[in-house]
Amino acid sequence: MLRTRNRHDRALLTYVANPESRAVTWFKRVLARTLAAARQLRRTHSGGLRWAVRVVIGTTGTAAIIVALVLFMGLYHVYFDRTNLPDIKPFARFEFPAIGHIYDNNGQPLIELAKEHRQIMQYGDIPPIVRDAILAAEDKNFFSHNGVDYSRVPRVLSKVRVGALLTRITRLGQQDEADSLAMLRQGGSTISQQLVRAYFLRNLTDGENSNELRPGVLSYVIGARSAKKLVRKLEEIRLSLWMERQMRERFGSKRRAKEEILARYASFLYMGDGQYGFAAAAEHYFGRPLASFTVADADKAALLAGIAKSPRVYAPSAADVEKILHRRNQILGLMVKRGFVSRDNARVAELHPILVVAPSKDNMPQAPAVIESVLRELRSGDTELSVQHLLLGRIQVYSTVDTRVQHIV
Repeated sequence: MLRTRNRHDRALLTYVANPESRAVTWFKRVLARTLAAARQLRRTHSGGLRWAVRVVIGTTGTAAIIVALVLFMGLYHVYFDRTNLPDIKPFARFEFPAIGHIYDNNGQPLIELAKEHRQIMQYGDIPPIVRDAILAAEDKNFFSHNGVDYSRVPRVLSKVRVGALLTRITRLGQQDEADSLAMLRQGGSTISQQLVRAYFLRNLTDGENSNELRPGVLSYVIGARSAKKLVRKLEEIRLSLWMERQMRERFGSKRRAKEEILARYASFLYMGDGQYGFAAAAEHYFGRPLASFTVADADKAALLAGIAKSPRVYAPSAADVEKILHRRNQILGLMVKRGFVSRDNARVAELHPILVVAPSKDNMPQAPAVIESVLRELRSGDTELSVQHLLLGRIQVYSTVDTRVQHIV
């Protein structure tokens, strides 16, 4: 339940959220009368022009009031509303799910366990060529903005389908068609916004593409999909500005905060094929540690950076190789444009085929009886630790078994 400070706030909230409110009923009545009058205009010529001018002026004024009100509420929510903020502490402490291991007494892994197959990386662990590929592909102004890159706004607005929006208005309150997204077809999200969306806003993102009509003026006017995406985008902007401010306060400077955010981005994102983060993806797809990447691996860095847009389409295991190559080479071109790699190096990288290592067939755990003993002890309740800690990679277990002796037995 949302709480508001005064009756003005409650009135604004009612205006947007309640489809049966007087405001929505009034808006629907005005629009219905306007459409009915427009149909009448087609059936008569007498005095039609003067009447049409009056209708347009009246309708335009009404629309301007609605737009101004919605804009005011959106700006207030993004820049001044500090209610219902998530807990920043787990994010700031880098408490992402990672890989848990059970080792023998020589430090050899007996088994890997994870809910999300992820390797946590610090900023310094990310090779420069990979950082450059990420920035070129996703956010060239990452180190200068405060979470939102306002220079992208004109490009986002240019992608608004005005015709589809007008058509939607004439179909007020009806179910949306399949390709009904009239607004925000061009995302324009920064690295910070993408991270906020993946980490804090999973609930809003789930079901976003549904055309089911939901309560509220926005759903009636611009359609369910556009309304849900707009609400999520506003929350994404609000939390991105808040997150960057919190990280600056915790790490002492904008530069350090940015480095920490980029490390979390490179560690958190889903990279396809059950892999999370760039380090796990590099070993899974290429059979190499990410830390070993150099300028000579610009093709691999660009390919990994391209996955974030859509793992289902651009992961190396996807079926459409042409799309993957196009995306990779597109990012290489952006890296040249930003001065991250030379044109000659990019040309060489563009000629490299996509070579993915075969998945390992040696996935059998070592010493299963020992592993079961460890899991039983964690389940016993005799310790504050649990199997859940192991599955999230919060702990690593070192046993006393010797794998070499196990093989002999």
